Parts: sequence; structure tokens; C-alpha cells
Amino acid sequence: MNMRLALMFLLVGTLFFSHAGKAQKLFFVYANGMYNTPTGKFKESQYNYGLGGEAGAGFGLLSSTFITGSIGYNTFHNKVDGVSNLKVTPIKFGLRHYLFAKMLFVKADAGVAAIKGDGDSKSKFTMGAGAGVKFAGLNLGIDYNTVNTGISGANWYGWFAFKAGFSIGI
Repeated sequence: MNMRLALMFLLVGTLFFSHAGKAQKLFFVYANGMYNTPTGKFKESQYNYGLGGEAGAGFGLLSSTFITGSIGYNTFHNKVDGVSNLKVTPIKFGLRHYLFAKMLFVKADAGVAAIKGDGDSKSKFTMGAGAGVKFAGLNLGIDYNTVNTGISGANWYGWFAFKAGFSIGI
């Protein structure tokens, strides 16, 4: 009886993954440019905008879900004279799930970010979530990202990232 159950799961699993493999690209790489808008305590601390970029890759788990990894670079402009810009370099891993004919996606990721500003440099936890649309290799999206600053009174800095870029699937 247990042998039949094991064979049934093996057969169903083989059919599921072989169908998923034919219906999707199993690997993709992407690159995005970003315009960042600080929110909350981050905006109150005199940062008014940021520019950046990211590059990453995804590997298919199921027909519409991918494990992703990315590295980015963001610099945030400070409005106060004599105060340096804040630089955030995140390395994140997460999941991306495609909806509606693999054009719309939602994502969530987390990792570590190197933060540098005013001669201080540290590594802190970062996370983000967002959504986007992919059409013929073009990506457009919006994310909300946060980073734990360790600064008392403003432990988390958050920003919206508006993204545009491309992806190539293999």
C-alpha cells in the first residue's frame, strides 16, 4: 500500500514539474534603474529623493514562483548643507510570483544593506515588498523598502522605489 502511494506521488510530481518546465523560463536575469521617494522618519530627517539601480536573477520553483537574489545601490540626497548623502547597498533574497498570464508579479525580499553616511558605515537588516508588470522583456514596478538604521528615534527608514528596466529569460 505504501509503495503505491509513493509511486503515485512520484508520478504526479513528475507530471507537475515537467509541465511547469515547459510552460516557463526556468531562469531570468534583470536590471532596473530606480527613483526613490523617502517616507516617514526618513523624509523628516531631510532626505528628499534618491537614485539607484539593481541587478538580480531568479530561478523557477513552480510554474509561476521564482526564488530571486539581487544587489543594488541607492544614494539619497540630503537637503541640509554640510550633511553627506546617504548610500545604501542592499543584497537581498526573496520570492517573485507571477499572476495573469505572467505579466503582473508580486514580490517580497529581505537581506542585509551596507549603509554609509557622514563617515559612519554599518550593515543592517533590510526588507521590501512590491509589484510590477513585465511585458516583452520590459519591467516596470514599485516597491516599498525599509532598512533598520539603528538610529534611536528613527530605527527604520522607508522609501518607495519606482523601477524601470529589462529582464531576459532562459
